[in-house]
Amino acid sequence: MQTAYLLDLYDTLAHGDWRSWRAELASITGLSQDEIGSAYERTRAARNRGAFESPAGDVAAILDAAGLDAELADRVLKAETAFGDRIALYDDVLPTLARMRDAGHPTVIVSNCSWGTRPTVERLGLDHACDAVVLSCEVGAHKPEAAIYRTALDALDVAATDAVFVDDQTPYCDGARALGIGTRLIQRPTATPFEGFAPTTNGHTVITGLAELLDER
Repeated sequence: MQTAYLLDLYDTLAHGDWRSWRAELASITGLSQDEIGSAYERTRAARNRGAFESPAGDVAAILDAAGLDAELADRVLKAETAFGDRIALYDDVLPTLARMRDAGHPTVIVSNCSWGTRPTVERLGLDHACDAVVLSCEVGAHKPEAAIYRTALDALDVAATDAVFVDDQTPYCDGARALGIGTRLIQRPTATPFEGFAPTTNGHTVITGLAELLDER
């Protein structure tokens, strides 16, 4: 069995200017970046599980958590959609995914995300470049919960011992390792991760680019 790859999306395959996004939200809402960031953080687990059922529902929950009037919802939702359109792939992603497919390695995206992510995945062509896409908001479980990794393994019909999980965050690699999945902690030199760089590797092998996965073989 060729190794299957479970791949995180944000700051592993794709990147956005998260700092400018927070500044834009602060400008729209009149809050500080820390205040609007706190509202996003307080709703993140529920949004990642798909609790609010739509992009509009996610925005409504964020505004409520921030104590803001719902009349801002249309502006924030429009800004979120525009930001999603600015997310781009790292240069090595599509060539490496093509090499993986040619070599017979199944691939699946495993992303913690809210309802606005599916259009981004499709715009970037990742739904065709990978064999499956597992989004936390659609399956009702998020990393590091075991259920999302198992869903990804099931989507490829592979065992944990035949898979490698790649993510930029140590706790999410920890969750995969607990199930017997191999792990790689990716730390791209040009990244500006939304959650910040992992403060510790916790024993996970570090890579700095996606192509290194195939160079290991």
